[in-house]
Amino acid sequence: MGRLAVAAAVAAWSIPLAVLVDSIVPDPYMDEIFHIPQVQCYCRGDFLTWDPMITTPPGLYYISLAYVASLFPGAWASRIAEAFDAFCTTALLRSTNVIMAMACGVLVHDLLLCIRPEIGKRKATAFAILVALYPIHWFFTFLYYTDVASLAAVLAMYLSCLKKQFWVSAAFGAFSILLRQTNVMWMIFFAANGAIAHAQYLNVKGNVSYKNSELTDESVSKVSDRDNKSAALGNITLG
Repeated sequence: MGRLAVAAAVAAWSIPLAVLVDSIVPDPYMDEIFHIPQVQCYCRGDFLTWDPMITTPPGLYYISLAYVASLFPGAWASRIAEAFDAFCTTALLRSTNVIMAMACGVLVHDLLLCIRPEIGKRKATAFAILVALYPIHWFFTFLYYTDVASLAAVLAMYLSCLKKQFWVSAAFGAFSILLRQTNVMWMIFFAANGAIAHAQYLNVKGNVSYKNSELTDESVSKVSDRDNKSAALGNITLG
């Protein structure tokens, strides 16, 4: 049980359903009519064309380019734009979010263990799988929207912040804004949360150091008093 189990469980239901959705709705659906032609322009190497109807930054398109390039490295290495463009089909682009959904499940698993380590890996695995079935998240897993990738970036930012990996968290935060500009609010929230947690840690550390210093001074004082008493008794005996 663990990350691998969560990823496998999410893949077990998302891949067959993605195939089913693609067979029923093979053409771009809803806002996909804007996103898919835009990323296909990128696949052709045309990074200057931009559809003014799109209101989100192009972060998801870069993820898809990297994803398609990893599946077909030969076409990417040869820089044959026409050949690479042929791989950027609606079905393949939609599968980007299937990968992102698996990443979200793993991140939720790690977040649960980070926030509530007492629940154990078995319960964290079960809860992460259930969260992956959240209706809104589940729906957008099968379409080429920014929601799932945006969620993955925000979860990674939060997890890194909880682990006090602040530079890593900042990097994920910056990338999350490339996916959805509204993620800047989450970035501010996690930055404030991290700053408060770090301030509390420094305060506790300072208090512990101060108490240890007091204990040390008290111990030295007691030892000194004991030595003085021993010396006094010795003088009395000798006298």
